[in-house]
Amino acid sequence: MAGYLGEIAVHKYLKRSKYVGDSVFTHDLEYKKRKIEVKSKSCATPPKPHYSASVNCKKQFMPDNDAYFFTRVRKDFMIVWIVGWLPTTKLLKKATYKNRGETDTDGFVYKTSGLHIDIEELQSATLFQ
Repeated sequence: MAGYLGEIAVHKYLKRSKYVGDSVFTHDLEYKKRKIEVKSKSCATPPKPHYSASVNCKKQFMPDNDAYFFTRVRKDFMIVWIVGWLPTTKLLKKATYKNRGETDTDGFVYKTSGLHIDIEELQSATLFQ
């Protein structure tokens, strides 16, 4: 449910975007000729800048989209925060790959393998044009 709510929030935020997630498997939205993938996490509290935005994937990951938008969805599904976005090429350069079972400096154990980047390193949604 969190994933769907994140997609809806970004779709509503990007006026005139087209939802294609029900028929295309590489991205969720199309906006001004760009393919956008939305990634969401559920949370209990408002997101903080040092929290992680993630893309669950294998190490040799070759996405077919132009940008990633990241959201956090409160566990009761009442609030969605659009925490930021990055062009796919920049995400692949800046994010750190973590394996399932690795632990971060705060003691958080990664439940799945993938790319991780702090929210504070994302671009503001207001800068997406």
